[in-house]
Amino acid sequence: MRSNPDEHDPDWPRYPETILRFSTQPVVEIDLRELPSADALSMLEAAGFSGPFAVITAFDPHGRDLSRAENEQRKRALNRRLAVEGCCFVEVDACSPDGAHCECSVAAIMNQQQALALARELEQVAIFWFDGSRFWILGAIVDADPVRLPRNF
Repeated sequence: MRSNPDEHDPDWPRYPETILRFSTQPVVEIDLRELPSADALSMLEAAGFSGPFAVITAFDPHGRDLSRAENEQRKRALNRRLAVEGCCFVEVDACSPDGAHCECSVAAIMNQQQALALARELEQVAIFWFDGSRFWILGAIVDADPVRLPRNF
């Protein structure tokens, strides 16, 4: 039986409105309310992200707000772990459209099962998954139907 993600994170309904800002040179910005532009996809490809990858955060496990210091510690631990494992990753800010809320995340090249397992370890409600052409929201600690982004396509 599918669970209600809102029970785990009241922000769940806003996940599809996220703006992703990749810390690449140049910076790539993708608005998940729209299909990624050809230019954005080309810039991601130039940064080494042409195929499937996950966007994962260590911030706010179970959708509960942690202190800035706790979130920073979790972020550093995730980045260290990915570096030690030799995973290709880049930092990503996952922000609300108005920029009032951002969570430091990473875009990491790994298969979907690895990404979901890592997100579960980090006690994350969900991840963003890029399948090579579009983004999805996949439940991690919640058993929710995948959400294809943007929702209106």
